[in-house]
Amino acid sequence: MILDEAPACDRHESMVPMRLRTMHSDSSRPDVVDGLYECPECGHERRAPIRTGEAETAA
Repeated sequence: MILDEAPACDRHESMVPMRLRTMHSDSSRPDVVDGLYECPECGHERRAPIRTGEAETAA
């Protein structure tokens, strides 16, 4: 699996990288895993897709 850089929390003026908490698969999109990210400073959560290695080789 190839992990993209974590997104930054949009609730801060300075760039605060979010931490990956959990990953979830979706049977309707087998090439994408959804990551649940959390901001270490304010606790804001955000989902973002994470591409798997199969998607990279198919492209």
